[in-house]
Amino acid sequence: MLSRTLVASATAVVATLAPSAAALASTPTAAANPAPASAGKGATCDPDAHWPAYVQGRPDGFDPHDDGVFIWHNPHGGWGLRVSHPALPGKANKVVFTGTISSKGTIGNVARVKDEKDDVVKVGPKGHTLYFRFVNYGGVDGVDFTTTCTPGLAVALKADGSSMQTKFIHLGDKDAKPGSNPFLIRRRDADTGTAVPRPAPGKTTSTAPTAA
Repeated sequence: MLSRTLVASATAVVATLAPSAAALASTPTAAANPAPASAGKGATCDPDAHWPAYVQGRPDGFDPHDDGVFIWHNPHGGWGLRVSHPALPGKANKVVFTGTISSKGTIGNVARVKDEKDDVVKVGPKGHTLYFRFVNYGGVDGVDFTTTCTPGLAVALKADGSSMQTKFIHLGDKDAKPGSNPFLIRRRDADTGTAVPRPAPGKTTSTAPTAA
């Protein structure tokens, strides 16, 4: 029942973020600096090239009881995501982290890290969305994964059912902060900040990049 509830919730989030993932390939900034395409028949794309500097490297000094969600791109390839929070007395020590990471390409090589029986990690329909639910008691829960040559990632994060404040979201080894939550990580060398997602048709929301 827990898995079905999580899938239904994640499906709703993915539907909301779908315009964001599409925007990664269609915005003028992305078009001006596209990810490298295959040079010809038989050529391949490096899925770990051209991710921006602010997401590179595991956070320095990350330990259990650090506060929030930590996301980084590994220098040797692939991505890491970890959650934790400071130890609190009694029932307050439990924090439920949930989230989705959506990609125009497929997500694979998913490996759970220090997860327990109440934690859930799944990859959605056709491999385009990873969603997770970590019941955290101050230790470390997480997941490692890889992406194909996607133009970027759309990320949405919650703690105890509420959208997380950006000060508790940590990107790369320099602890960069996204400009919003949900947010986009664009696969461009020159990208220096995250962007807020594009709104659904008929709604108005700023899509300008913000400082990371």
